Amino acid sequence: MVGIGQTTSRELKFRAQQNLEQEDYAEASKYFDSIVQKDSSDYKILLSYTDLLIKSKDFIKAEILLKKLNTLNNKKISKENIDLQLGLVKKQLGDFQSSLKYFNDCMTKIKRSKNKNLMNKITREIESCEWAMLNNKDSADYSIRKIHGLANEDSEFGHAVIGPLLIISALKCDNCIDSIGFSKDGYTNKLYSIVKENGSQLKEIKPINSSVNNTSNGTFSSDKKKFYFSSCNIQPQNKKCKILVSNYKNGIWSSPDTLKGEINTNEYSYTMPAFAKIQGKDYLFFCSDAQKSIGGLDIFYGLLNQNTVKDVKTIEYINSVEEDIAPFYDNNSQTLYFSSSWHNGYGGYDLFKTNFAPNKISKIENLGLPFNSCNNDTYLVKDSLNYFVTSNRNHASKNKTCCTDIYQLSPVNSKIDSLTFKTNIDSTINLISAKKINGTKNNIEKLEKLIPISLYFHNDIPNPKSNDSTTYINYLETYENYNLLNATYKVKYSEGLIGDNKINAQKEINDFFELNLQKGKKDLDDFLDIMIEELRKGAKFELIFKGYASPLAKNNYNKFLSKRRINSVKNYIGIYKNGILLNYLIAETENRTPAITFKEESYGEYLSNKLVSDNANDIKNSIYSIKAALERKVEIIGFRIR
Repeated sequence: MVGIGQTTSRELKFRAQQNLEQEDYAEASKYFDSIVQKDSSDYKILLSYTDLLIKSKDFIKAEILLKKLNTLNNKKISKENIDLQLGLVKKQLGDFQSSLKYFNDCMTKIKRSKNKNLMNKITREIESCEWAMLNNKDSADYSIRKIHGLANEDSEFGHAVIGPLLIISALKCDNCIDSIGFSKDGYTNKLYSIVKENGSQLKEIKPINSSVNNTSNGTFSSDKKKFYFSSCNIQPQNKKCKILVSNYKNGIWSSPDTLKGEINTNEYSYTMPAFAKIQGKDYLFFCSDAQKSIGGLDIFYGLLNQNTVKDVKTIEYINSVEEDIAPFYDNNSQTLYFSSSWHNGYGGYDLFKTNFAPNKISKIENLGLPFNSCNNDTYLVKDSLNYFVTSNRNHASKNKTCCTDIYQLSPVNSKIDSLTFKTNIDSTINLISAKKINGTKNNIEKLEKLIPISLYFHNDIPNPKSNDSTTYINYLETYENYNLLNATYKVKYSEGLIGDNKINAQKEINDFFELNLQKGKKDLDDFLDIMIEELRKGAKFELIFKGYASPLAKNNYNKFLSKRRINSVKNYIGIYKNGILLNYLIAETENRTPAITFKEESYGEYLSNKLVSDNANDIKNSIYSIKAALERKVEIIGFRIR
């Protein structure tokens, strides 16, 4: 057998090109490495190798070669393109300051360019870097752990949850035997199930895996009886994908059928399905490079009837000139999650969310850290309180970003700095805090001091323009989103003012966010912590709520809105500290009362300040004023220990 070190440069180039055509980047990389060691002045080889290293996510090596290319005095080398690639690589390595420098250098070199696409790309990356530097320390209150029991050398992707199982796909090499040039039979992607809590019992789902196609990207229908997944041609020259469906019952998978209708045409790819129940109808989100796509894979959705998809539409405000992939729809919160490399992010693909309903445009939000990293973060799926994310951060192999792992993110209790605040209590409200022998006197006194607890909401939140009296959204979600609007409130409320008046208006807003919004959340958490102590001693609590709304909408609507706000607080109590209170919210038997019960009154706008504007055209005063903000709240006005 001839070793690679004895192979001629010509043969090395041939084998490198052969592996490139087969998209076997790991193998091609080994050949290129040998070529560069023999001769590092061939700019064509350096360019090809750099492109390969970026595709295989070996950013450390890619940076070395890009800097080498920058030193070569060759007019055929596009130095602005080298700056662009260096900027992208440094961003993937988490060095946003250096990345921004390279992007600005690139912008200087191409500022007179007529290439609008390139100009848009650089402009987008500069904005994204500036965003990343501002948000690099913001971390969501979630713990993160890697799912164990999976092979370090493989790439795994999380897709769906059913009971204790996580459905994943894994890229594995069936026959990895070295020959002269490390040639392999290649990798295949198949679907597996794994116990999500401990990462044990990895099992192949044989009935829906194929010997001739890659299978991946699964999603269950809401009744868990149908499983939709991707099946892709294994040949590099024709990597078209289609979406298939298999019936699932009692752990048994039927032979798959191909979805019909406005989907699965031969000329385009259809992949990454995500089932959704929206306004009582079944929908399927999916990704495609179909004719309506803006660039690469875009996200589409269509009505799902049995095994047929119709009325397919693109989501224009999400899709970009780069690939937008991996949709997941949370039916409870009506939230669409997806991954994109275009919108403001930390690097590579980031995870985003938007409230989605047909014919409605909503704000796109980056999920922040630790959901995202400076690498590729994709395939978010949600299971009750927990999220599962696929990421190539900190892989166990030599190339730390080569391959993807599955991470579980679980909520942890957030702590807010202690604040002082005094409020005027309406003397007409009867505060109830009746004590009984089973309450610890010291804790009861602490609870009494916290009452009333005021929890504030942005306008028409949660579930805007809904006549529902309940919601699946919890108060933590509304609170975090409200906190992000501080700057917007300052701009809107101080609009038209100048000098000290403008400064004072912005200070009023800042005080409201710190001394009202954040104070309410802290008081609620402190109350729940003390209540947990008493519940463990056998106490039973009744919490008394009142809900309010500003007078912008009609009173009947505001009654439902107030009820939704109360319901969101109840939902938060249910998820508090990983669901520690859930057992107390559920009766042990049908004839017994839960340890935590609620009494509520919804006031709508009856008790709202009559000086608050109800003019929909006057959003400065009807939405963004302090008076309006103070009216949009839920109060826990008292408690009774039973």
